Amino acid sequence: MSLIGALNCSSLAMMAQSQGMQTVSNNIANVNTTAYKREDTLFQTLLTAQRGTAAGRERMGVQAVDRREVWGQGMVRATGRADDLAINGDGFFMVTSSFGGRSETMYTRDGALQQRYVDVGNGSQQAFYTTAKGQYLLGWAAAEDGSFNTSGALVPVRSFALDEINGQATTTALMAANVPSNLPVGESVSLQGTVYDQAWNAQSLNYIWTKTGANAWTVDFAVGGGTVDPAMLGATAVAFTSSGKVLSPQGPVSVPITWDDGTTSTVAIDLSKMEQYADAKVIYRTDQNGSPAGRLYDESFDENGVLWGSYTNGHNRPLYKLAIAKFVAPNSLEAITGNLFRETDASGRASVRDLESQEEGTSLVVGSLEASNVDMADEFTRMMMVQKAYSMASTNFRTVDEMMQVASNLKR
Repeated sequence: MSLIGALNCSSLAMMAQSQGMQTVSNNIANVNTTAYKREDTLFQTLLTAQRGTAAGRERMGVQAVDRREVWGQGMVRATGRADDLAINGDGFFMVTSSFGGRSETMYTRDGALQQRYVDVGNGSQQAFYTTAKGQYLLGWAAAEDGSFNTSGALVPVRSFALDEINGQATTTALMAANVPSNLPVGESVSLQGTVYDQAWNAQSLNYIWTKTGANAWTVDFAVGGGTVDPAMLGATAVAFTSSGKVLSPQGPVSVPITWDDGTTSTVAIDLSKMEQYADAKVIYRTDQNGSPAGRLYDESFDENGVLWGSYTNGHNRPLYKLAIAKFVAPNSLEAITGNLFRETDASGRASVRDLESQEEGTSLVVGSLEASNVDMADEFTRMMMVQKAYSMASTNFRTVDEMMQVASNLKR
């Protein structure tokens, strides 16, 4: 190789090691950046086609190629913040930069979410879950029955999406109580529960127990805001065993109710938990499936990426389910600003599924964030290696320069 070729190799070596130092510096600078994926600089031999001449053979050297370790899992660290999400395992959150006409879909592991208010037209604003850079988080919206169509379109995940839910009229009820076995025959005791009418208003439901004999009772029902049709129901006979447990009826009692507004309900009442002991009347538990209308007061994600809403009527309802993307070759994703990645031909197409459909090994950790996968000890080791290589290349460059000066002085 000629001196010009040696000079060229030395300069290429310094350029390549300079890029390696830049990569190390960038990794160290982002050691505390959420879900940052470290870069590694590799070195490749650079050799042009040989034409059989010295000039052709001396264009050799090295070039630097950066590779990002997207597949490397960072440590999951608890933050205690409900809107912080960490993916433990493979996969990426799916985000987009445009709320209206959906723009390009991008991918990230950074789950430090925030709620951002957006003007959606007509002077109204709505809150959406976004990344720190303002990218909208994507998922599937729940249907009316709370189910998800995970093959349907992805939409930005809205915060407090369903502010109010309808109530529910009571269709089943349960009374667990004790009626005194020492009550004289012909006397009655009354127990009270609650049911909801067709307008979702709470109404009292009275259980009137009348003793008819040893271990034998009848129960009648009365409701506030309506009437129980005695012709359809009549008094219900209840028999107890000698040990105080219900012998009959075995199934629920259907109670037809006509409300004052003209609507009707039929409530199936379970009496199987009733008891008869020589004590005062005691209500252990009443239960029913009706509820008033409810307003949303809180929402949170679960480990399957489902956003649940909690309502003032005691109901919880699924609102959204997050979409998780996986790639055959995640290291081949194109890195862009803000811990975002873009799909490439080399990475393959994204496989989009929900966490409940993913194979075991991938889960969502709520109240946590994924740290960077930068190993400081490894970076400092690489820094020393790059520094030494750069120093040797510069020494080689200086030596070649001195040799060229000697050759130039030979002409004098």
